[in-house]
Amino acid sequence: MGVKVLKVFNNNVVLGVDDHGAELVLLGRGLGFQMAPGAEIDLERVERRFVPSGATTPERIAAFVDEIPLADIELTERVVDLARQRLGGHVTENVLIPMADHLSFALRRAAEGAGEIEYPLQWEVHSLYPAEVAVAREALDLVAAERGVRLPDVEAVPLALHLVNAQFGAADLSTTVQMTELLREVIDIIESEYQVEIDEGSVDVARFVTHLRYLFVRQRAGKKLRETPEELHAALRSARPNEYTSAGRIGTLLADRFGWAVTTDEILYLALHVSRLVDAAVAGGGS
Repeated sequence: MGVKVLKVFNNNVVLGVDDHGAELVLLGRGLGFQMAPGAEIDLERVERRFVPSGATTPERIAAFVDEIPLADIELTERVVDLARQRLGGHVTENVLIPMADHLSFALRRAAEGAGEIEYPLQWEVHSLYPAEVAVAREALDLVAAERGVRLPDVEAVPLALHLVNAQFGAADLSTTVQMTELLREVIDIIESEYQVEIDEGSVDVARFVTHLRYLFVRQRAGKKLRETPEELHAALRSARPNEYTSAGRIGTLLADRFGWAVTTDEILYLALHVSRLVDAAVAGGGS
């Protein structure tokens, strides 16, 4: 496969295009020196390649790569590989640059002896994303083993958010932060409406969180749930009218907050999850 120069960002970073028209940001020492658009790139000199996607433009990648030491990028690659093994294939290379940017910043702060950063949503992240937090803690162990630097435990929070964000393929954490805030708000609403205390470490909460995460993915992709028969809606409205009404309020909250068109099928599944959460809380003595 041949790759030609589209643009030279600096002596070490170039934007190339392959034979199929796909753009690649390529990193290599001296790779861009005296190169011009249209020139063939010697792929043996390429040390790293990055694929632009969505809001992660070639210019954004080039800016990151130019500022982040190669050793930090290589370390982050190992973290991403670890996360993919633990969490699945949705942890793609798209998470590499934003996570490398954060890890590099955290390592610089540690080297300077700077104090811990107080990240928001710490409690929510630990409660709602336990799998990602567990991997983030493994990542901190990996950093300590390879760099001899023990980053503060609180750094597991932003690393976990990056891993959650990988599911959405977003360029920054804003979507994930909004979703996390919404999850906290929805659980508070259910606890208040039904006078129950929900165990956020329960399987039912984990399923509810997973459902909402995939709802976010569907909305971003413009997809809808498969239509369900009206008989199911009628049966649930009859059997659990309060929970169905609560699900409608949650749907309205989603529509108001994000401008989504939340379908009746989404409301049905939200109602099922609300029912499970309430039943589990009552059975556990949370009422």
